[in-house]
Amino acid sequence: MEYDCDSTRLSYHGWEIRSHLTHASFDGTVAAGAMLYLGEACRCHIISCRQFANGADAIHAIETKASLWIDDRESNPRTSHVEPSLLS
Repeated sequence: MEYDCDSTRLSYHGWEIRSHLTHASFDGTVAAGAMLYLGEACRCHIISCRQFANGADAIHAIETKASLWIDDRESNPRTSHVEPSLLS
């Protein structure tokens, strides 16, 4: 079965992380993605490269990856300015 809808929304340092499951299968593996919004504009889209045992683990991992991307962008504004980005 396929999913492609918002699962969670998380506010982080003025950004909104919209995480969603991108794939779920009958054997229990799932993948996730996140859209990172600053204001009304999507600035980055992050997807997972690995499979997870359940949706909660996938969402947690993609939110962590998104938070780290935001932290890096804020810490290194001159080197982390590529927008929009597709990270995996």
